[in-house]
Amino acid sequence: AKVRNLSNVMKTYHMYNADSISAQSKLKEAEKQEEKQIGKSVKQEDKQTPRSPDSASSVKFEEKHVRRSSRQAKYTENKLKAIKARNEYLLALEATNASVFKYYIHDLSDLIDCCDLGYHASLGRALRTFLSAELNLEQSKHEGLDAIENAVENLDANSDKQRLMEMCNNVFCPPMKFEFQPHMGDMVSQLCAQQPVQSELVQRCQQLQSRLSTLKIENEEVKKTMEATLQTIQDIVTIEDFDVSDCFQYSNSMESVKSTVSETFMSKPSIAKRRANQQETEQFYFTYCYAFFHIDLLNAFL
Repeated sequence: AKVRNLSNVMKTYHMYNADSISAQSKLKEAEKQEEKQIGKSVKQEDKQTPRSPDSASSVKFEEKHVRRSSRQAKYTENKLKAIKARNEYLLALEATNASVFKYYIHDLSDLIDCCDLGYHASLGRALRTFLSAELNLEQSKHEGLDAIENAVENLDANSDKQRLMEMCNNVFCPPMKFEFQPHMGDMVSQLCAQQPVQSELVQRCQQLQSRLSTLKIENEEVKKTMEATLQTIQDIVTIEDFDVSDCFQYSNSMESVKSTVSETFMSKPSIAKRRANQQETEQFYFTYCYAFFHIDLLNAFL
């Protein structure tokens, strides 16, 4: 609004100043005409006698004097208007400049403060909440990793097996022995070596001892093969290929990361081939386990 008012006041000042300049030019022209007329009148008066006055020259002089007076008054009036208009323009110019200066130096900052409404405080609180959550998450993650690492260090198959058997005691506890059930008053519960069954028992005992010797040898061979196979399986499953730090090497591009990961895995044995070998070895181990337990069971029966 002040800029529009300044423009209007400036236009008014320019208009009145132009009128003043125009009136000044006309006044100067009238003064020149009047001076010329005065010079002519003086020359004519010197030539004329008192008995023949030049009335026409006097009339022209009066007209030009009146015209000059009129233009003098017009110039004075326009000059006054131009001065007032210039004063108004200067005052408006000063006020406008002061308003513009105040707007850019003070008001803009105040307007930004009015629109702030605690934005930075809210943003800072939100970011601090995010940082707190992330830091606590990181701490919790480290604590969880430490707990897992401690559990890995304390892994013990024998201890876990013992704990399982203790927890499921009703499953793994041996049942009661089968008792001798006498029949119709026969209370003898021991072997009878009297004749004529004594020779038969001796012969059967010899056969059993021979069979046991043979089964013991077979059992030892099976046990050795089974233990060797189990060691092979242990070597397969305990291979230390869990370090994947090479996959997280810093690189400037994703292509380099993919190349690094591919080369890392290509340098290791084929996972599919190793899994096939492991399955084949496990099947071989189970076969010998079955044979071992079968022979051991025969030993128990014999």
